[in-house]
Amino acid sequence: MFPKVMGLAVCAALVAADVYADPEQPYVGLNYGLMTDHTYSGNSSGQRMGVVVARFGDDLNEYFGVEAHLATGGSDAKLTNGVVNESLHLYSMESAFAKPQIQIDSFSLYGLLGLSAWRTALTGTMINKTWQSDHSAAVGAGVRVPMTSSGKWLFDATYVHLKNSQSYAMAGVDYRF
Repeated sequence: MFPKVMGLAVCAALVAADVYADPEQPYVGLNYGLMTDHTYSGNSSGQRMGVVVARFGDDLNEYFGVEAHLATGGSDAKLTNGVVNESLHLYSMESAFAKPQIQIDSFSLYGLLGLSAWRTALTGTMINKTWQSDHSAAVGAGVRVPMTSSGKWLFDATYVHLKNSQSYAMAGVDYRF
């Protein structure tokens, strides 16, 4: 239910962009990063797993945009307590964000405020595959820097905090239409 509501919210925001914005700039991006999950860890550093994120967005004007993330795991976190070996994998994650932003010279700083839903799988020698689904509010920040003189290709770096125990940092490339 939650992903359907989030999908509808993203679609409505993108349709509203066409209606209310003159200088809209839609873009797509592909990022790779690390997701840190403290849920399954007794240590302060948490468990890190790779994450591949497809980003879709629209800069409605120079101060505001909308963005959606679709992600899956790129690598698993290994959980070991000396007896049991387990593996934590990000199966899927969907996020929708409002994106306040500001241009400073040639780069853009932005914030993210929205909702995320994710599903992880825990497997191991002593357990069958166990699925865990969760959702929460999400906040983040990032920077985009043009890589070409036309401004169509951009480097992006983003940090998103999901809740007390999870966050992800990523970097990648955007293409602006």
